[in-house]
Amino acid sequence: MIQRRIRKYIVSGVYMPIGKKRKKVGLALGSGGIRGLAHVGVIKCLCRHGIPIDYIAGASIGAWVGAHYALFEDIPRLEQFTVGKRLEKLNTFFELTLKGGIVKGTKVQRLLDNWLGSADFESTKIPVRISAADIITGSEVVFSRGKLSPALRASMSVPSVFIPGVVDGRFLIDGGVVNPVPVSVVKEMGADIIIAVNLDNYSREGLFAADDVESLPRVTTRSIDLLRHHLARHCCRGAQIVIEPNNAHDELSSWKNYFINNIGEEHMKRGDEAAEVFIPRLKKLLGR
Repeated sequence: MIQRRIRKYIVSGVYMPIGKKRKKVGLALGSGGIRGLAHVGVIKCLCRHGIPIDYIAGASIGAWVGAHYALFEDIPRLEQFTVGKRLEKLNTFFELTLKGGIVKGTKVQRLLDNWLGSADFESTKIPVRISAADIITGSEVVFSRGKLSPALRASMSVPSVFIPGVVDGRFLIDGGVVNPVPVSVVKEMGADIIIAVNLDNYSREGLFAADDVESLPRVTTRSIDLLRHHLARHCCRGAQIVIEPNNAHDELSSWKNYFINNIGEEHMKRGDEAAEVFIPRLKKLLGR
């Protein structure tokens, strides 16, 4: 808590007079699988330009990236735990089951426990919230207390891939199912300026062609993509800045390229480039 009070008066090494009230900046990091490595690039860009981050809320991969940065507030360490450690992450998928998902998820939980230890929400340097979905009630569950690792495991439980996470007797799945870009959450935290990072922009031409109409898999995939696109856009309402990195939307190819060709840095670069466009507007909103 002391660190948080100190940060109130220090922004990127620049002293802020106690009597001068600065607008609080909140970061809403959306779901989107491996494409979420773009979040790292967004955070790097904001830090490079001295844009403060006072609150973070994340869903799925956004929760993963957001929680790691909120806990350590360390860019090199953030890259290590998100873009790096590919083999450790790949190993978590070799735990197959057919009950509620393809992957059990206990290895993912163990990995998170090893990386985060007993860290809880109160120990983060930046206040953070993690969004998940209760598969029984259909409601959003926002974690704000307790250990970080079970909350992350729940928020990253992609339906049909990982079996639901269980926290306090509730069966929880990927937060992106109900709130793919948790702008509403970071607003409730007290943010004056909200930066949303939306990875579910599927409206661009070229993602679906007339010939694809005859393909059942392509029609099904496109329909789901459009649903995700419009839900994400709805969730972004209320944000002053909406960043949409220009990442490829072929999920399977993206995962394969990450693990085999190590293109994580490419996703990160696209996030950085997308955020750079909004720096002048952000500085204006902050009164600089």
